[in-house]
Amino acid sequence: MFSRTQAARDKPVAEHQELIASRLLPMLLEGIEEHDRLVVLDVGAGVQSTVDFFAPYNTHIHFVDLYSSPLLVAPPEEIDAETARRLFGEYLCLSEVTFDVCLFWDALHRVDLPLLSGLSQALRPHLHRGTRGYAFGTLYGNTLDHHSYGICDFEHLSARATDIKGRYFTHTQRLIDEHFTSFTIERTTLLRTGRLELLLGAN
Repeated sequence: MFSRTQAARDKPVAEHQELIASRLLPMLLEGIEEHDRLVVLDVGAGVQSTVDFFAPYNTHIHFVDLYSSPLLVAPPEEIDAETARRLFGEYLCLSEVTFDVCLFWDALHRVDLPLLSGLSQALRPHLHRGTRGYAFGTLYGNTLDHHSYGICDFEHLSARATDIKGRYFTHTQRLIDEHFTSFTIERTTLLRTGRLELLLGAN
């Protein structure tokens, strides 16, 4: 008999797609079967593997392609956090929804610090004390090529290189804690690929 992890892992990986073993994904998704209804925010364009993964559960996924937002594609030279909060709020258009899981991928490094603060403030009304987030961090000032990410199973992610261009900021964990204040970094781990995983908990 296959386990839930093995069964998903044995599915073929799409061409040009990287399979990443994750150490923090099991913690992020712990107890997923027990949720009456799980509400997920994915700030990427939407990956089929993520849709397939959540399909067996009572899940509502909000795909909001943050990478295509004007604040990332053509950011203003100067902007304050309050203005960024308002503009992110208008772009995200989340109404009254509250999230259980937020998938930020590497989006926290695609914005400068005022925008990071504004994004945090825009998300705060849509979080509860049990909300968890997942993101990638940087180590030793390294930058990551732009990828679209998805969830394959409880222990594996998919990553596919994209040609989307944009700025990249090597924010330290301290800066993320100071400016992305709606969450706290609870755990980190270094992946074989050189990516730094961040498990976040809502404040």
